Amino acid sequence: MADNRAELRVDAPVFDLRRFVPRWLAGRLGLPGAVSFKEGRAVVADRARYVDSVRRATDADLKDGARRIRSGGSAQHVMSSKLLALVEEATRRSLGHAPFDEQMLATTALWAGHAVEMDTGEGKTLVGAMAAACYALCGRRVHVLSVNDYLARRDAVWMAPLFEFLGLKVAWVGQVSSTAERRAAYRANVVYAPVSEVGYDVLRDRQATDISERVAPAFDVAIVDEADAVMIDEAMAPLVLAGTGADDSEDFAAATELVGMLHPAQHFTVDEDGATVSLTDEGIDLIEARLGGINVFDLEHSGTLTRVNLALHARALVHRDVDYLVTDGRVRLINTARGRVAEHQRWPDGLHAAIEAKERLSITPPGVILDTVTVQDLLLRYRTLSGMSGTILPVADELLEFYQLGSGRIERHRPSIRTDEPVRVHVSREEKTDAIVAEILHRHATGQPVLVGTQSVAESEELAHRLPASVPVRVLNARNDAEEAAVIARAGEHGAVTISTQMSGRGTDIRLGGSDEHDRRLVVAAGGLAVIATALYPSRRLDQQLRGRAGRQGDPGVTVTHASFDDELVQQNMTTRSLRRIERGAELPQEVRRQIVAEAQRIAETVRLGQHRGTWEYNRAITAQREKVLTVRDQVLNGASGIDRIRPLGSDHLDMLIKATDRESVELAVAAVTLHHLDERWQQHLALLTEVRDGIYLRVLAGQNPVDEFHRIALREFHGFFDAVDRAVADDIRRLPAERIHDPLGHLGLRRPSATWTYMIRDNPLGINGARATQTVRRFVRRVLGGEASRLPGSQEA
Repeated sequence: MADNRAELRVDAPVFDLRRFVPRWLAGRLGLPGAVSFKEGRAVVADRARYVDSVRRATDADLKDGARRIRSGGSAQHVMSSKLLALVEEATRRSLGHAPFDEQMLATTALWAGHAVEMDTGEGKTLVGAMAAACYALCGRRVHVLSVNDYLARRDAVWMAPLFEFLGLKVAWVGQVSSTAERRAAYRANVVYAPVSEVGYDVLRDRQATDISERVAPAFDVAIVDEADAVMIDEAMAPLVLAGTGADDSEDFAAATELVGMLHPAQHFTVDEDGATVSLTDEGIDLIEARLGGINVFDLEHSGTLTRVNLALHARALVHRDVDYLVTDGRVRLINTARGRVAEHQRWPDGLHAAIEAKERLSITPPGVILDTVTVQDLLLRYRTLSGMSGTILPVADELLEFYQLGSGRIERHRPSIRTDEPVRVHVSREEKTDAIVAEILHRHATGQPVLVGTQSVAESEELAHRLPASVPVRVLNARNDAEEAAVIARAGEHGAVTISTQMSGRGTDIRLGGSDEHDRRLVVAAGGLAVIATALYPSRRLDQQLRGRAGRQGDPGVTVTHASFDDELVQQNMTTRSLRRIERGAELPQEVRRQIVAEAQRIAETVRLGQHRGTWEYNRAITAQREKVLTVRDQVLNGASGIDRIRPLGSDHLDMLIKATDRESVELAVAAVTLHHLDERWQQHLALLTEVRDGIYLRVLAGQNPVDEFHRIALREFHGFFDAVDRAVADDIRRLPAERIHDPLGHLGLRRPSATWTYMIRDNPLGINGARATQTVRRFVRRVLGGEASRLPGSQEA
């Protein structure tokens, strides 16, 4: 266990030195999150020398100045006060906004390659656009990366007048973009895109069999919006490209029927964390009897056992209207981190087919994984990386650890007067829901607009159903996220009640009195926007982001969070010590209740950090090996001679083919066959490493370090990779007659996937079977924090 403890690094800081050190000293000490932006402050101050001249200039003069800068290259314009003044004036004229000094400072911070914390409502969208314009005028290619399609499209359209004024081309990419649209978009000076779409484009490019098929995004500059969500939270979930596999839909339907006969507790059990489900001995006996007395653990029946386990997982652990929707006869996944439907995405390992069988829909064949990339590996491809969010400082350490990205805070333009009430903790979910409904009704009666943040579609709809018909409630969730802008625009109106899942990444400011602020005076008198959270999130950052919807730019507002001991966060992360406190049955004061739920949240954060490190460490070997494969693949695509690679394995047939046709035709045939075997062998290697990783955590029981063992196995299995590819290519070419030289794959029966799609991997980076590893992590952290509760801030005995 000692090695496991070292690997998990359960050292979540309980003492933050930054809270007690002046900012100037924190910057000199090099503490995470303490970048001073000193150079940027000097540039912002110095731009005053050019303000008068740029304001007197005509539009034509400004555009001509921008054109001269673009043609002059980047070296002499990095962090230029004159360029900053020009972009500021272009912003004022094209968008009608006069940026604040704080926004100008944030622009220089992004321009210098830092991560910036700016509170909600402080104008991050405009800052990102101005920084992108500065980079692009200096000749750089810029991607502004967001968390979803809505923000990418909205921001590109919204900021387009600025870029057009400066003579820059702007475009956006989304889930619905065609290949041609993507290719054209990536040629623009500035591209707005969800980070996942850029990742999937990279994966699809890796499957191209001709250079012309690629969309080829340029990895020069990335400005990451909602940087903590993208760079930290989503870094744990690999992006996966899959292709069509064998059709065993009837087998999944049969497995679902079998699982439907099972009874909870008697035939299967769900672990205390709700992460895994297992058949009991009685359940196994029933399954085997229904299948004619077979032994499901025999090797020949391993596929049957896998499908039964997937069907059981789909029944017990994956929930409709929480994890997915069923619309138009198909399963549509909900990205719970974004509160939106994930288009063109599926779950891996047959789980999607199992859910389709559970819902009695047409079953699509489970796919084979073609390739993967983590968000972290994707972002590290950029020459320059910067980011912005309302909650950067809590992850400043991780940004430095994983991206070598310094960060700092830009203070608000106006001080906050928002009131954040203490968390109210209830014993049961029912008691909590009653209290939330009562609070909504009370605030609505005063005319105060209310925004309720929930964590699932089901919860949002249940809460809306509990409210009386006299309350005009608007619900925003994955079912209707196309109406997002319209719903949020009205959320600040007098007496409005809005219920929304996952407000992080919604991106739109809520103006008091409505989008035109016609009722602003009434809403201010009622206390501003009231934000009610229905539970704590697994991260304090997400709580802070939801609270940030109230009190924008000095507005009044109030926030309150309701939690209960029945909440999933608390149930999965509560320490044994806390559980004993609750089970005593005594009435616990609110202060003690708050300590219990806060402790559960800290455990969830520590587990998440362990998962992030685990994902990063396990993927080091895979990333290095992938780069070697891609290097060879690019050489083949760019015309490197494949004949020379395989000639030592047999030259007679090659010479015959060249003589009967021509060398160029043979080269093309060898290249096509080589690409097929490179891709196929890489797929097999990935599948093998996935199986190894699912069980690698057991190595700790033998006193081994799982990460070291995984890397050792990965290295051993990769040995001889290219030799095996060359042998397979040589064998196939020997079977290729000269008359089929122009259709080598068809003659040889080598088929590439007829369709591809993307997979959504759930939070656990180890896959479905690896959930046991996460359980081990969580229990270990519970034990550490639970046993040392007296050391945690604010802890005391009840």
